[in-house]
Amino acid sequence: MMPVPVPLPTLPPPRTPPTDAQSLRARYGTPDFVRREMGTELWRYDGEACSIFFFLYREGDALKLRYSETTPRGMNMAADPRCVESLNARGGMF
Repeated sequence: MMPVPVPLPTLPPPRTPPTDAQSLRARYGTPDFVRREMGTELWRYDGEACSIFFFLYREGDALKLRYSETTPRGMNMAADPRCVESLNARGGMF
């Protein structure tokens, strides 16, 4: 007898990366640390084994995400994707 193929589970759609302060806060909640300087803000979120830093710059009335990096850093990249995933798992989507 031939085995019956089992359908693979469907993957959830990829998440849209946050691009501004509002979407960052909606996804990750309140930052663990915020530093404000002349139209810019640094938001830090702490995970179990890493921290991720989001650098936001004012564009009109909105703060837009320009850059992110992790500590410890990823190999040959600014943000280690494992750190970002651990932040995503930090209680799920807020």
